[in-house]
Amino acid sequence: MRGFVSRLGSNVERLRFFASAVFAALLLLNPAARAQTPYPAYPAPPVYPAPYTHEIPDAAPLQFEVGARFWYASGGRFQKTLYDTSGAQLLSRLTWTGETGKSGEGYFNVTDKGVFLKGYLGIGRFSRGNLQDEDFPPFPPPFAADPYSSTNSAAGKGDLSYGSIDLGYYPLATADAKLGGFVGYHFYQEKMNAFGCTQEATNPDFCVPSIPNSVLVLTQKNNWHSLRVGAAGEVTIAPGLKLSGDAAYLPYVKLAGADTHWLRLGIDFNGPTPETGHGTGMQFEGVVSYAFNEYLTVGAGGRYWRMQVPNGLAHFEDSVIGGASPQVEKFQTNRYGAFVQVGLKY
Repeated sequence: MRGFVSRLGSNVERLRFFASAVFAALLLLNPAARAQTPYPAYPAPPVYPAPYTHEIPDAAPLQFEVGARFWYASGGRFQKTLYDTSGAQLLSRLTWTGETGKSGEGYFNVTDKGVFLKGYLGIGRFSRGNLQDEDFPPFPPPFAADPYSSTNSAAGKGDLSYGSIDLGYYPLATADAKLGGFVGYHFYQEKMNAFGCTQEATNPDFCVPSIPNSVLVLTQKNNWHSLRVGAAGEVTIAPGLKLSGDAAYLPYVKLAGADTHWLRLGIDFNGPTPETGHGTGMQFEGVVSYAFNEYLTVGAGGRYWRMQVPNGLAHFEDSVIGGASPQVEKFQTNRYGAFVQVGLKY
């Protein structure tokens, strides 16, 4: 009897073990049962900030824009004032005003991760305008006793050519705005012609009687070379609409000019009078442009140029028959106007 009870207890233990194994297998095979089985909770992994990068948010590896402009230079003024050899005595002043310039130009703008290279090149013509030529006594012989003279001539049929190139960097940039600095070079050539001559004061020795406007009396040609240092920027003011521009100081301006009095060649002069000097200046430009898509843009803007030479020289020793000395001369040119443009972006 005791042996029977012992075998019966062993069989019961085997049945319990078998039932536990079957229940565990059912839990593993049943997804619903597994979902109800509690598991220990583990902490979420820590979130680390993104590593710092100096990449400009909106800068593609390379952006390139090329286009064409029409510039209507509605206003401008060139003036030069001649003194004696010491620079103390005022002798003469020529003022060109009202000339209208029309020119076509091409432009480009390349940007690569904040570094930019931009520039333009243009050529055009002058029309209309006026030249006032003033002479102040005492004049050199034989006009020493003559009074103040002021003559007017019709200006026109001149031309202009110009170009600029700048290299810079945008240290401040977001997806909607950029601001940076640049250095560059600017060239500007202006050639002005004056026709006819009428005395407006009381001097009887100059342009009395009047010279008709069919006669070319004077040509002024100036080549301006300038170093540019400035700031450039752009800002998005609405979807697709952008305002951009630059302002430049010209710390070094070199002038190489020439004055030709055509009616005095062979009498007083053997050729044009060379004019030279160094000075400073400033230039401003702004444009509002609209992007129709990622490739085509149109825009409108304006610009202003001013260059001056406070202590230049008129080299009469190179042009006056019989010889002469260089004389002190001051120069100043201003040019401003509006333009329209169309561009392609890549």
